Amino acid sequence: MKKSSASKINLSSYDDLFGKAPDLKDCVEVDLSLLYDFENHPFQVNDDEDMAELVASIKDRGILEPGIVRPRPDGGYEVIAGHRRKHAAALAGLSTMPVFVKNLSDAEAVDLMVYSNLKRSNIRPSEKAFAYRMQMEAMRHPGSKGISSADMVGRKYGDNARKVQRYIRLTYLHPTLLSYVDNGKLAVQAGGYLSYLTEEEQAWVLEVCDAHRKYPSGAQAEKLKEHSKEKKLTQPMVYSVIIGKPKNKRRVVIETSHLNKYFSEEYNEQEIQKIIFQLLDKWKQTQE
Repeated sequence: MKKSSASKINLSSYDDLFGKAPDLKDCVEVDLSLLYDFENHPFQVNDDEDMAELVASIKDRGILEPGIVRPRPDGGYEVIAGHRRKHAAALAGLSTMPVFVKNLSDAEAVDLMVYSNLKRSNIRPSEKAFAYRMQMEAMRHPGSKGISSADMVGRKYGDNARKVQRYIRLTYLHPTLLSYVDNGKLAVQAGGYLSYLTEEEQAWVLEVCDAHRKYPSGAQAEKLKEHSKEKKLTQPMVYSVIIGKPKNKRRVVIETSHLNKYFSEEYNEQEIQKIIFQLLDKWKQTQE
């Protein structure tokens, strides 16, 4: 029997999220129609195999982990953690789901939303990229005690500052190029370099990728970035860097009328070729 992939999902404990275990009496049932997605939520909710397993689990045992929401000024609640559970609940035929209602500032809400999702094991590079960017923008300060915001974010999620910044660069990629990073056709490092290209230059890269099913390596992407920085990048140059310069294939044809001047009809093709190559070998020796 196939092992359930739901076991791979590492949900944050409420001790991690709140600093202490919540009192279940604070959990309330809220109508799904009153739950609104977090604005610019960077994590995808897909109807895939994992979602099907979550729906089956909810039908069998209900929602075991309540979501986390905050009140909206216009009514209803904004989902901080639990977007997948909300979608699965609807697919399972439920009209409500259990949630903890928290009064959170924008910065606290972003921090909690990102933290609760990045603990999952199946995060796409694009999701991590936009999550890191959202977290950095929510901080709105250069850090504290000499520690940069990138360092603070990296320490929280197990990445160094440079890696955090590299992921954030992915948010400046053409959406299709970003999808190539998600599906492994482009490395994160290559995507980061390409993000420095202009929109037009990225379109040139995309055209080559789609036409030839070949994707730039990290070294090639870095080379494109340098040419772009120097304002020297052209469309033919993009093709040349990714595909390489076409090799000239030499094909020499000697007409029979020319050969007849040197070989009588008693010579067949194999004999003629043998003599020609013998003479060429002697000629080559004179050139050395």
